[in-house]
Amino acid sequence: MYRRQYLRAAAVVAGTGGVAAVSARDAARRADASSGQPDTPTATDTTATGTPTATPTEPAATPTSGWEPMGAVTVPGAAETVVAPGGETAFVATGDGFAVLDLSDPADPTVRTRVGPVSPPGTDRVMPEIRDVKYDDGHLLVAGPASYHPDGYRGVARYDVRDPGAPALVRAYETTFAVHNCYFADDVAYLTGRDDDRHPLVVVDIGPEPTEVARWSVLDHDEDWAEVDHSVRRIHDVWVQDGYAYLAYWDAGTWILDVSDPSDPRYVANVTDRPIEELANDTGLKIFREFSEPPGNDHYVATSPDGTLMAVGQESWNSNAGVDETTPTGDDPGGPSGIELYDITDRTSPERVATIDPPPTADPNFNGVMTTAHNFQVGEQYLYSSWYQGGVKVHDVSDPTEPEEVRHFRRSSTTSFWTAQLSAPGEAVVATSYLNPQDLGAPGVVYTFPDIPRPTPTPSPTPTAGSTDASTPTAAPTPDPISAADPSPTPGATTGAGPGFGPLAALAALGVGTWLLGGDE
Repeated sequence: MYRRQYLRAAAVVAGTGGVAAVSARDAARRADASSGQPDTPTATDTTATGTPTATPTEPAATPTSGWEPMGAVTVPGAAETVVAPGGETAFVATGDGFAVLDLSDPADPTVRTRVGPVSPPGTDRVMPEIRDVKYDDGHLLVAGPASYHPDGYRGVARYDVRDPGAPALVRAYETTFAVHNCYFADDVAYLTGRDDDRHPLVVVDIGPEPTEVARWSVLDHDEDWAEVDHSVRRIHDVWVQDGYAYLAYWDAGTWILDVSDPSDPRYVANVTDRPIEELANDTGLKIFREFSEPPGNDHYVATSPDGTLMAVGQESWNSNAGVDETTPTGDDPGGPSGIELYDITDRTSPERVATIDPPPTADPNFNGVMTTAHNFQVGEQYLYSSWYQGGVKVHDVSDPTEPEEVRHFRRSSTTSFWTAQLSAPGEAVVATSYLNPQDLGAPGVVYTFPDIPRPTPTPSPTPTAGSTDASTPTAAPTPDPISAADPSPTPGATTGAGPGFGPLAALAALGVGTWLLGGDE
């Protein structure tokens, strides 16, 4: 999510001073509270906490059917979390650096060490607002700042984390722009570029002699995108797998590039709900609302391990900018969005096959109860997703045309989730709550949940004498106590193209001259 870091006065909103002033003030309050973590954590900052009691208070916060955290640990400043292969170590972005978690006992996660502040050799500046980290082959890429910090170090830092207890800074690369999000694969860093009107993907070889090797923007594919205000076509996130990059470009949609040669990105395909002609003539508060509300708002993208399924998370809320209503209407369908699923067996022709709707909300308005999609992971069979105050969900996507919700944890009054990641298949899921809505000064918490049981091989009966049956062991399903206790399907998935509608309780709006960048999620 784009979180308010600074506001530039906009002439186009001069006539709506009351709305703009109230929105800016409320956004600042929430943003400051959500990012105001201690600079130096105390010993108690990293002690395990108890599992919260199931006490949902909002009308829409329906009690979940038995899926509860099995462990938790406080991590001040917690944001994006990635898990190393094997599932015993996780790395958490913490604003001033990162934390290393020991997940060897998922029921008792602990903080093994913290690194920060991040200040690469040769500079006295510190990288602020670190909200994203990525892991690849024993190394961790740390990116920041997530938004505009003119005096901070901007760029990425690479750490050797083969010994998780003693991360070592290997090298860094300084950029001229804030790095909101990144990806790291095969010694190459893929960065969201925010330094000019083109908002490109910036590709950096982060090997022994770090250097930028390529840039690519939607304007390289079609210069007509220049007619659309840059605030609604900013690159927000990037995912890379098997020689392809997937770019979430907000209202410009999601784009697939061939990066088999990272120095020469090539267009493959794109999907969008908003053609250029619909956005080109927007001005003033219309742009403000377009940025905030559906359709569009492509925020996060990830693919399945086999590369045949692409999931696009859309982040939105009801802005109420320049309108009298306080709730979405037919003419103002603001509110939370969900996750779109695409069949990309043929990457040149993505086909939307289903939509996972967002959880319901008691208040879809600005500073209400945000339940829009945030970061997630697509596994071989299951999709693990976070929904801010909407909680954490697991969907069975073995048939992507009919995603089935099989787990949901929600405690809207005390948690707001940034990401959900599979730790160990059949054993554990990790999810980061970056904010306690009841106590805005509280540190973040990383929770562990039991994963869906996986089938276990069961040997067939030993053949009797004279038998010619050479049966081999077959996999028998492991009983799922939650599903067995509650076989009723949970609503929340629809086929087709329509994103869900609801809130997002933080203004991340912008417009002509007004860009709320920042501590995004």
